[in-house]
Amino acid sequence: MTTEHSFPTLFPAIFLVLLVCAFADVSAQIYDYGLKEDCNMRSGFEYGGVAGFYLPGNGSAKFYSGKPGQENEAAYIFKNKYWYDEIFYNLNANDTVFISGYPDRVKYTPAFEFGLFFSYHFNCRTSLLFQFSHAKFQINDVLSVEVDPPIDYLAEPDIRLFGIHGEEERNLLNISVNHYYGTHPVFRPMIGAGINMNNTLVKRHALHIGDKDYNLIKVYGNRPFVPGGTQQAYDIRQGGIGFGVFATVGARLEFSKLIAIEPGFTFYYKQINLESAKGFYPQYNLFVRLCLRDLISFGE
Repeated sequence: MTTEHSFPTLFPAIFLVLLVCAFADVSAQIYDYGLKEDCNMRSGFEYGGVAGFYLPGNGSAKFYSGKPGQENEAAYIFKNKYWYDEIFYNLNANDTVFISGYPDRVKYTPAFEFGLFFSYHFNCRTSLLFQFSHAKFQINDVLSVEVDPPIDYLAEPDIRLFGIHGEEERNLLNISVNHYYGTHPVFRPMIGAGINMNNTLVKRHALHIGDKDYNLIKVYGNRPFVPGGTQQAYDIRQGGIGFGVFATVGARLEFSKLIAIEPGFTFYYKQINLESAKGFYPQYNLFVRLCLRDLISFGE
């Protein structure tokens, strides 16, 4: 019998092996960071991977509400004669169909963030870090649609809820200076501060009615959609580059000369460049960095 293993399945085992190797080498690490000479011996390059849990601020999520005044209005679907007739028929309406309410507080779903980094340690105390990471967010809410009038004119209005969905990607670049405290050879607290550049891209924004998704992004420009027509669909890019600042608190667990782990928490205050929802918003990130130094030695 053959058993297949995917990389996600093997990753915990690989990580465990690295930790075992790291602990096996702890006895060989006899640096005394209270001594200037030993501290300076830790200068050099470091690299590795980072993974975390990203909690985005919900200020820019209003972009996906579909409200009038936003870049992608839900009314855009209902103003198109062909889409309106299709919705009218699928909802078995008798007279009119119209939007009666929009979501008030659209929220992002927290997401995983992953990436790579490299850094240069000037000594055991201070380092300059460059980190590249990626996160993808989902937005799910509902708006209400009134289907009028019901067959029984004395009945309550027929209000139905339909999903409005969004998907957004962000690529992030962090540049920071980190400082490590204490003289313990294995555990040292860390603080850092730096600047962030992020590139936001809307991947999907749609209104789900019945069994169909209606794209809220105006890929046909200002021309109305006509079934079977020859309109050209454009590749519309929504989003852009934003900047901000951040601060980090964490710790460094230096198991060996080759491997260290840095868990931490980062608070961002950064610009999200998202058309009508553009602005500066707080963001949060819990992360763990796996630091490697086996290819570029820090010195003996």
